[in-house]
Amino acid sequence: MPDPKAEFPEGAGPNLVISDWTVLPAAFRPDDIAMLTGATELDRTRFLTLSDALQEARARAADVALKSQLMDFLYSKTRYSSISRGDWEEQVRIATALDENITRRGSAALLREIGQSIDRAIKAKIKRQLTSAPTVAVCYHGGFSVPRRKLFARMFPEGVVIAASGKHAAHDGAFALFAAREAVLDRRPALMSPDGRFGREAGTINVLGAQLPVTEGAPFLAHTTNAAVVWFALLRKENGFTLEVSPGPQPDKGERFSDFRDRFYRFYVDRLEEAFTGDPSNLPLSVNWKLTFGAMLAGKVYRQRRPTRSRDETQHSDSD
Repeated sequence: MPDPKAEFPEGAGPNLVISDWTVLPAAFRPDDIAMLTGATELDRTRFLTLSDALQEARARAADVALKSQLMDFLYSKTRYSSISRGDWEEQVRIATALDENITRRGSAALLREIGQSIDRAIKAKIKRQLTSAPTVAVCYHGGFSVPRRKLFARMFPEGVVIAASGKHAAHDGAFALFAAREAVLDRRPALMSPDGRFGREAGTINVLGAQLPVTEGAPFLAHTTNAAVVWFALLRKENGFTLEVSPGPQPDKGERFSDFRDRFYRFYVDRLEEAFTGDPSNLPLSVNWKLTFGAMLAGKVYRQRRPTRSRDETQHSDSD
């Protein structure tokens, strides 16, 4: 078994091992893959370079499972309408296939290449920004989510990444939030995806007409720590990737939680809609959002939730 520290000598930390390519023979366990990509089998051939992953994505783009009704809907919303319908869909398909390749068949070498393609000055600026004050970074289950989480963990090895699995897994809801709160108060940023399916539904937000059930975890964390909120995005560019951070709301002194929560989710909806109507080469569609938009197009709401454990349940489980 490879040594993770040998694969990630710079800034490697415990949060990097979420379901690490360097630890498991496959990128994820089969149940993780099924949840994130809908796949049931894993091709164990690793992609070592971005060019190889992209070449294969282009070759099989036409076979990516994307329904024409969904494509018609999203194209009707795009801000890139100067691109023909066919060219736009081809770019979405390539992006989705590339995301699947990185998630399901990535390697430590590929992740390292993605990280090295990001300008050092941009990474340094983001590191300063996210550690200069308590910060909660938010993202979504899309937009190359797996390499984004891994790069965040590599940039902030003392931070907290709340994800489907790992040290601060979302199903350990109270424990993960407690760990994130301690980190944020210590100016160690936390990364969360509020569009996730773990936890009790507290309401819905409207994203391009689709109702998305959400919890109060992310706005609660920001409110209780008086943290700055930022949108943390990993974006494709001509010769690799780049990172983009957009500032969001911060609780005002004495602001009620309900008021801040509303401002938080207005910002989050704005960021989501910006992503879904933006550059098709940065629009890989995850299972979660295919189901969310698909339900909307059928006149329904996709409400599946995954249970979380309380902090007491987590401590009891750890002691067994």
